[in-house]
Amino acid sequence: MTDRLFFAFWPDDALRDLLGRRVPPLLEGVRARAQRPDQWHVTAEFLGPVPVERQPSVWAAADRIDGAPFTIEFDLLDHWRRPQVFCLSATSTPPPLASLVTEMRAALRAEGFVPEARDYRPHVTLARKARTAPKGRLPDPIAWPVERFALVRSQADPAGSRYEPLRWWNLRG
Repeated sequence: MTDRLFFAFWPDDALRDLLGRRVPPLLEGVRARAQRPDQWHVTAEFLGPVPVERQPSVWAAADRIDGAPFTIEFDLLDHWRRPQVFCLSATSTPPPLASLVTEMRAALRAEGFVPEARDYRPHVTLARKARTAPKGRLPDPIAWPVERFALVRSQADPAGSRYEPLRWWNLRG
């Protein structure tokens, strides 16, 4: 048996409430399948299918990560044509986040996994199957404070993918 896994930053209740007020107006006029609010997250590192017996190696990698808390400033509306995703993105990646992703990738590599090779771009998917969507600066950026990360399982669901946090690690750096 395998699970599709990834590391992610999950909003706390206050941030999810803020997103719940700020996101619906951003989706007005966008013809797409909106991401459910309970599924909003920021992916840190995608692992893909991981056999259940290999999951303790993922936990061991995460146990070695010693990143510092940080805040991501989401200040852009973005449309990625190829995956047809409408999202919030950040003009810049905070240095502690870039370091954390580098550390995650190194820890996963040490456990025999093949991490992503492409540059990391923090984003929050707002809608999928968006053929067109507005792009541009957000007049009032959304601050996403990060003090911990989760190992998340992605499961296929008739209403779209369903994401379930399995385990948490605090950033202590």
